[in-house]
Amino acid sequence: MAQFVGAGTQAWAAGVLLKPMTTDLGWSRETFSAVQTVSTFVMGGVGLLIGVLVDRRGPRALLLIGALVSGTAMCATSWINELWQFYLIRGVAQTIGMAMIGGLVVNVTVAKWFVARRGMAISMASLGISLSGVLMAPLLSIFVDAHGWRAAWVAMGVTVWVLMIPSAFVIRSTPERYGLNPDGMSAEEAREYSSRRKRASASSEVQWTRREAVRTPTIWLVILAYGVANIGLGAMLLHTIPFLGDQGLSPRTSALLASMFAWASLLSKPLWGWLMDRFHARFLSAVGLTLAALSTLGLLSAAGVHSQFMMGAMLASYGFGVGGTIPLQETVWASYFGRQHLGAIRSVAMPFSIIFGAGGPLLAGTLYDRTGSYNSAFTIFAMFQLLGAVLVLLARPPRRPFAAAGGHPEEPAPAPLAAGAVRSALPEPPPAS
Repeated sequence: MAQFVGAGTQAWAAGVLLKPMTTDLGWSRETFSAVQTVSTFVMGGVGLLIGVLVDRRGPRALLLIGALVSGTAMCATSWINELWQFYLIRGVAQTIGMAMIGGLVVNVTVAKWFVARRGMAISMASLGISLSGVLMAPLLSIFVDAHGWRAAWVAMGVTVWVLMIPSAFVIRSTPERYGLNPDGMSAEEAREYSSRRKRASASSEVQWTRREAVRTPTIWLVILAYGVANIGLGAMLLHTIPFLGDQGLSPRTSALLASMFAWASLLSKPLWGWLMDRFHARFLSAVGLTLAALSTLGLLSAAGVHSQFMMGAMLASYGFGVGGTIPLQETVWASYFGRQHLGAIRSVAMPFSIIFGAGGPLLAGTLYDRTGSYNSAFTIFAMFQLLGAVLVLLARPPRRPFAAAGGHPEEPAPAPLAAGAVRSALPEPPPAS
């Protein structure tokens, strides 16, 4: 639910609302896109605090407060008439609320509940991101056509309240707090699994502190690799629907065609999860980013010959490539540095995410206003993804002088077996006396 709300309202909704809002209010695409840059700066700054809070306090209060703040801000956006109001309400207030709901809180929490099956778990949790593209973009486009963009903001605010307030009371912080172990294993099963498979489990995973992590070259390579690769991701989400509209497609057709990206991303999640339980996440990241880059260039070629079929195929291919980006990235962070201080370590990347992520949407809008097309921007984004693929291959797992008790200093990787299969492979316990 949190991933659905976060991606749907922050990314997909902006793409649907860009044209009607800029047309009605007389704004340029550059000024509209700049609010995403403001949002990225705010998200990065707030993330430094949120990463620590999710480690210390858990996710429940963050989700509840975030739902109330972001939902209220969306309703207030329906009343704006000036650009500064949009920047303040959408760029600042709504982003603060969404930072408490978004990927940092969700993915850190999921990573604390799973070690052996972390790849599949994070992939399944990220289904909400793709589902928001499948549902949010087409439905919101229909709603805007019928009721206008102002009513659409109110509808989104109410949706956030309805979905997230109950969800906040369901989510839990860590399994240990409830007398459980990650992956549903007992401590004995986890140790036996680690010994048999020589892979990370709850009992063998090395736990890094933030101070230790920032002293390794690995963390900076990881930040640089995914930061460079993700420069164009937010911009693509924002500008894909307007790009399709510029090819002569209607708003509804553009939204439906763009949903091909979301459908492919959605359907690819279980496959990425299955692959992550068998191959190292950094190698899979390079594959996904390379596919996304080639698909972006293919989309431009398809638009050049005005082929709706080829544009849909390239968007689907792009969706498949980036479908694993978030779960792969989160799996790398957790498997490299452990889960105990993951929120604090993960928040180190937030200021750098500002630098990398803030420029993408603004660059696309600026180049469009200067050249009349998105060709230059999309080509640049494809090059950044290829560079990210190279850098992530260089980001090898960090090494410590020693491993945790019973741990393995080799490259950590998720378990290839589900918990049930693990139990079946273990000897039967002796009968109770």
